[in-house]
Amino acid sequence: MTIAQPTDAASSRTGGDARRRDWRLLPPLGMGLVLGYLVLVPLALMILSSFRPGGFPLDPGFTLANYRAAYGDPGFPSLLWSTLIFAIGSTILALVLGTGLAWLVERSDMPWRATVRALVLLPMATPPILLAIAWAMLLSPRTGFLNQLLQGALGLGSAPFDVFTMPGLIFVQGLALVPTAYLFLAPAFRNMDPSFEEAAITSGAGTALVIRRILLPVLWPPILAAAIFLLIVSFVVFDIPGTLGTPAHISVLSTRIYNLVVESPGGIPLYGRVSALAMVFLAILLVLAGVYHRLTRHAQRYRTVTGKGFRSRVFALGRRGRRAALAAVIVYFLLSVVAPLVILLWTSLMPYRIGISAAGLSLMTLDNHRDFLTNPRVVAATRHSLVIAIVAATAVAILAFLVAWLTTRCRAPGGKILDTLAFLPVAIPGVMIGVALVYVYLTLGAVIPIYGSIWIIAIAYVTQYLPFGSRTTQGVMLQLHPELEEAALASGADTWRVLRRITLPLVWPALAAVWIWVAAHSLRELSSALMLQGRDNAVIPTLIWDYWSGGEPTHMAAGGIWLTAALIVFLLLWRLLARRTALEREA
Repeated sequence: MTIAQPTDAASSRTGGDARRRDWRLLPPLGMGLVLGYLVLVPLALMILSSFRPGGFPLDPGFTLANYRAAYGDPGFPSLLWSTLIFAIGSTILALVLGTGLAWLVERSDMPWRATVRALVLLPMATPPILLAIAWAMLLSPRTGFLNQLLQGALGLGSAPFDVFTMPGLIFVQGLALVPTAYLFLAPAFRNMDPSFEEAAITSGAGTALVIRRILLPVLWPPILAAAIFLLIVSFVVFDIPGTLGTPAHISVLSTRIYNLVVESPGGIPLYGRVSALAMVFLAILLVLAGVYHRLTRHAQRYRTVTGKGFRSRVFALGRRGRRAALAAVIVYFLLSVVAPLVILLWTSLMPYRIGISAAGLSLMTLDNHRDFLTNPRVVAATRHSLVIAIVAATAVAILAFLVAWLTTRCRAPGGKILDTLAFLPVAIPGVMIGVALVYVYLTLGAVIPIYGSIWIIAIAYVTQYLPFGSRTTQGVMLQLHPELEEAALASGADTWRVLRRITLPLVWPALAAVWIWVAAHSLRELSSALMLQGRDNAVIPTLIWDYWSGGEPTHMAAGGIWLTAALIVFLLLWRLLARRTALEREA
């Protein structure tokens, strides 16, 4: 029997197909290597270090002593309980306030809704460390301005409030998270089809019953997603627990890790114990991140917006209800923005720390601001902060775009793995990222000598903010119809030309918004920078921390005012670009 041999044309065609498959694998493989280096290598070295006697990945030996020391510590149950209480309490407070604010702005007839909608993200311009310091000045039991004011007005013998308690920590952290909760829930309230509510009202249901039986069940998925995200954030923050919890000896995970590294009893960082301690919390956070990832990836199952046109139903509050709602929103802005900024501005204009009073007006001076702006340390830290913010924001925007393009447009092999790797850092606390990068660049110091430089902080920020960038960019790409790209490909354009001439211009406003958001958060991030701080890589947040912990509140306040002003500019730009993106999406 004669076996037919393939013709030259068939062989050429088969070889061409194989080469195309090989080329198709290169982009996801390259991206996988980059993401693996950013995410998996630090995690692997952290796990390895937890089993090393000396706490470093390349140390000889294998031991469980670090786990015995971490979990056999009599204070571990208290640490676990405090972390849970802080995270859950902050999440509940932020979710209640954020849900109420989103409902009032998007679904009620509260006065000045457009103004409130424009200002609702303003609290994000106040870094958490400054919010914590401001409330320490306002509600300290000994010197807090509001406590002194209430004691004098009500004739109280002792301070009515103490911010250096667990309820105080939860209050400040909850305030800091309200804008994030609002960002999650406002679109869900705004885009909900009103036919469900109209049917219930036609059947005789009142407002309270409609909210309880219609709104909440339909909005349960986004509310649950917001709750899980806020819980993850509350588990990993350092700024507020470090500022308010440390003086009161209230420890949570992030502050315990900081103390074991920076303020260990023997003066030597206990990296092995830190890594062992991080494992149980990392497992909890990874489970939460997995649930959140599943909820957000399958959010289309719960869509109530259809192709038909509609306008959301506005709930009538009545005259008293409108006044009460507006008053509640004003109180929120007073607590989250006005009061903290006023006390910081006052302190920045004083020669020493003094409460707000008429007598203090004669002491006002701009010396703190002049000293801050002309201090060589501040100039260097400002330069470092700007370079880090630009590098981190640019890297996140590029990586987020490529990940979104590969997973949503190219349907590249391994797309789910890329998506998971890009999202995984959301479960890693900033202090853990800092410690993990210490392992990486002490281990690779001879090859990549960036330990103690600004570049190691930039890499930490890229890892930390990549989940936000990838999620935002993927969401925009999923909402863009691929017909323009398909038409270009059918006309003979190659993939890279379509990417450059069509896909990138369509996604550009969203990428610009991601860039500004990451740059702004890089300017205010403390925890990672604090863990990676060296002699020559100080940034503005670590400088503010040093001023506060070093007993220089007036210089700290001056720096905080300038940092907040810069963040307000970034926030306004982000808001404008986000609005432009939304308008283009609707067009």
